[in-house]
Amino acid sequence: MYPIESVEALNAEVTRMVVRAPEIARKIKPGQFIMLRIDEEGERIPLTMNEADPQTGTVTIVFQAVGATTMRLATLRAGDALLDFVGPLGNPTELEGARRACVVGGGLGTAIAYPQAKWLHDHGCEVDVITGFRSQDLVILKDEIEACSSRSIIMTDDGSNGNKGVVTEPLKRWIEEGANYDLVLAVGPIVMMKFVAATTREHGIKTLVSMNPLMIDGTGMCGGCRVKVGDEYLHACVDGPDFDGHLVDYDDAMRRGVMYRAYEGSARKKMAKRLAAEARDCDVAAAKRAAQVAGASAAAGEGAGAAGATPRRAARITLDPEMEAKLAAMEPEKAAKVRAAMEAKLAREEAARAASHAEATGAGQAVYAGEGE
Repeated sequence: MYPIESVEALNAEVTRMVVRAPEIARKIKPGQFIMLRIDEEGERIPLTMNEADPQTGTVTIVFQAVGATTMRLATLRAGDALLDFVGPLGNPTELEGARRACVVGGGLGTAIAYPQAKWLHDHGCEVDVITGFRSQDLVILKDEIEACSSRSIIMTDDGSNGNKGVVTEPLKRWIEEGANYDLVLAVGPIVMMKFVAATTREHGIKTLVSMNPLMIDGTGMCGGCRVKVGDEYLHACVDGPDFDGHLVDYDDAMRRGVMYRAYEGSARKKMAKRLAAEARDCDVAAAKRAAQVAGASAAAGEGAGAAGATPRRAARITLDPEMEAKLAAMEPEKAAKVRAAMEAKLAREEAARAASHAEATGAGQAVYAGEGE
């Protein structure tokens, strides 16, 4: 089992999770990925490393709840554990020797672009970073990116941050201004990487793109992750995931990427029902805990901490100081019921949010985290 150390919502759609995996943390490099499985019934999915700390033995992954497995993954909390966490898989990004680079991240691809940009920066390369999001509310890792770049710019589809447009606009402008890049890296939706490669092709700039096709085992045996590069088909899991951006057949990759859309939609609906049922179970369990605490308090004739009383189960949520003060001022029975109700409400909201987001985005959404569902 691989314990989850921490879970953080980077925005309304994206989750950052830190997992204890010492052996992987010592070996994994930018561009490589892991395959995880939540439990015995779960499917395997690939997620690219966002950060690794050999000293603490942890690996950080960033994902968006768009498929059945990531919907389930988003409900886990610190203290839970994953059954399987295998890696490092794939080849590290070829970063050695670069002196002036531009790293381009689209949406969740920013989470994978970050360790590449950081490695380049830490090894003396001058790094420019361009990231793109649908809106300002979805921007992630802004401070981390700025800390490892010579200059950075965030583009949004709706212009809500003041920079409306696509990532190729500043890339083209910086190239024409004389940036003299010897390497451009692109990580994100396939169509974005296609146009980044088209922009750099006319200038002869080495360009690497990170491909995230359907993947089942991560070892090259299933053949599901084939990518057409030049005149041959290669496997993203063992030959990639990075490929020469000027040779990838992006149209073929996009066709393959939607082959299982109907199945993915069915899996999302099934998971949404499961999460909703678990939320209802949480309501029942919370009510039972509240009743037990209240009964124990009444029997003891004092607070829940009295001798012989049943101790209250530690809350899964952290309340703000003001609310904690209000609960402390209540009768123990009432405080227990209020806290249990808040726990249940949180569980319902998480399930509903995961389900509604999955329905709204669909499997074909321009998302990148390496999830091959």
